[in-house]
Amino acid sequence: MVSETTIGAQKSAKRPRPRFYRRWWFWTIIGVVVVVALASSWVGVRGWQAKTELEAAIPLAATIKSQALAGDTKAANASVTEMASHTARARELTGDPVWRAAEFVPFVGVNLAAVRTLAAVADDVITDAAMPLVEVVANLNPATLKSVDGGIDLEPLVSAGKIINGASTVLTAARDRINDIDTSVTMAPLTAAVIKFDTLLASLAPPLASASQALDVIPDALGASAPRDYVIVFQNSAEARALGGTSLSFVLLTIDNGSISLGKAVPAGFGNFAYYQESVIAMPDGVAELYGSEFGRAMSNVTVRPSFESAAKVTQEMWKRQFGTDIDGVISVDPVALSYLLRGVTPVTLSTGDVLTSESLVPLLLNEVYMRFWSGNTTADARADNAAQDVVYAEIVQKTFEQLMGGNSDPSMLLSAVSQAVDERRMLLWSPLDKEQALFMSLGLDGPLPQSDETTDRVGVYLQENVGSKMNYYLQQSVGLGQAVCREDQKASYRISLELTNDLPLDAATSISPSILGTFVREDLKPGVQRMIVMVYAPPGSQIVGATIDGGAVELQQYHDTDYPVAKVVLTMKPGATSKLSVDVVAAGTAQKVLAAEVTPMVNPTAISDVPLDCASVSVK
Repeated sequence: MVSETTIGAQKSAKRPRPRFYRRWWFWTIIGVVVVVALASSWVGVRGWQAKTELEAAIPLAATIKSQALAGDTKAANASVTEMASHTARARELTGDPVWRAAEFVPFVGVNLAAVRTLAAVADDVITDAAMPLVEVVANLNPATLKSVDGGIDLEPLVSAGKIINGASTVLTAARDRINDIDTSVTMAPLTAAVIKFDTLLASLAPPLASASQALDVIPDALGASAPRDYVIVFQNSAEARALGGTSLSFVLLTIDNGSISLGKAVPAGFGNFAYYQESVIAMPDGVAELYGSEFGRAMSNVTVRPSFESAAKVTQEMWKRQFGTDIDGVISVDPVALSYLLRGVTPVTLSTGDVLTSESLVPLLLNEVYMRFWSGNTTADARADNAAQDVVYAEIVQKTFEQLMGGNSDPSMLLSAVSQAVDERRMLLWSPLDKEQALFMSLGLDGPLPQSDETTDRVGVYLQENVGSKMNYYLQQSVGLGQAVCREDQKASYRISLELTNDLPLDAATSISPSILGTFVREDLKPGVQRMIVMVYAPPGSQIVGATIDGGAVELQQYHDTDYPVAKVVLTMKPGATSKLSVDVVAAGTAQKVLAAEVTPMVNPTAISDVPLDCASVSVK
């Protein structure tokens, strides 16, 4: 007899087991696989799309920068809009929950997180920095800054400063987020994209910092907090001084909350300024020996030393002693710079009937006015002529600036003119306030002694007219720079060459006004002979080892200006003649550097060229 227990066991053994695809765990696995597959497909497709969007977006950052700096706001706006569409889409593609969940997957997740961060940062930069900045560029121009009274509307400058500071904060935060991405474990294409974007952000920092610095200073410099008084120095390039020309005329410029007023031009002569027996400011080391009584004693000679800071301080002190007014800064321009500025305004008509244009100003101011007022050759005639010439000179200065400040100008032409004048050191600014002076330095407006650096040795070649004449209108000049390693100690040998040509006609004695020919009788010279003092400033730490004039060796006296060795020589040229100077210098160290020259801005442009240097002609002592 079979027991019930045995029968139950037999039935149980014969019962078929459920097929595996009917079990719960099977479908769980299948579900996970499907979800992972779908998620992978989702992330993969969206990742590819995001990659495409970012690859299209990132290069546009450099394009926008170039367009904005060039002032092409229409193109920059179009590029910003295009970039914004790419970055917004990339951010959308990488910001959904599936993508965020996939970031927890080993290795793959790190790359996905990097892509998401890159997309988010790019979108933040374009939305919160690029768009506002392009709007600033579009709205911040001379046309929009004109106030109804012809002055300067400061509100756009203040607003722009706030926007730029905000954009700077956005860029700083963006770079921090980009730098937090661990590229040591990301795929090579993604690593390259991160580096490229960080480089682009870094390239935006300098112009943004400069703009921020400028807009932090400019409103107050234009009288936003209190009225400002500036003295404008007008240099006469026909009578050279190291910084450009004699300081022939001065004007007080007052700016009160953007409103501009211009005083009458005050000539340096006619007893308008006192002559002092000692310099009105402390003389830097070596200056007394180098310049003697020419420095710091006469208002007409404030530009005798090639440092605009010292020229401005002399001007500031002499103005205060003469008029009892503390001035807030000094601006210097020469006639060539004024001619550049006239490109952007309508012609100026003088009381004499002369019409000033960009082409006519320099010949009229530096030559024709002297030829026109030529009543005779006596001392009394010369005084009367000088007085008449100064009246016209003062009117030219006055009318030109009134036209420039009248509001009827071409902004783009003016900006181009200012840029050229600054590049040629024909326009200089100085402020006693450190923050403002730092801005002028960054913009190349401060006119310092030649500045060498790790890659470049800069020499100074400075000219000073020595006949009390206006003959430098007829002077042509060129500078040659040569270098070679000729010494056992491997220090470079430099040769600075200067060639001066006197273009006065051979009959200058009878065809040229005495006002132009100067004090040739007092100087015991023939009329028309140009005599120039030349000073070559060598880099600090270097050594001046020799000089020649027209091929003959000359003995040099040891001069210096602070830590600059200086060679000082005199060149004399008859009408039609040329004189050549060369100065040999041994560099301070053995590092190979570019040799560059800073030259007095003259009426006629100075050609500067590199020339070969033969070691056989160089002293190796």
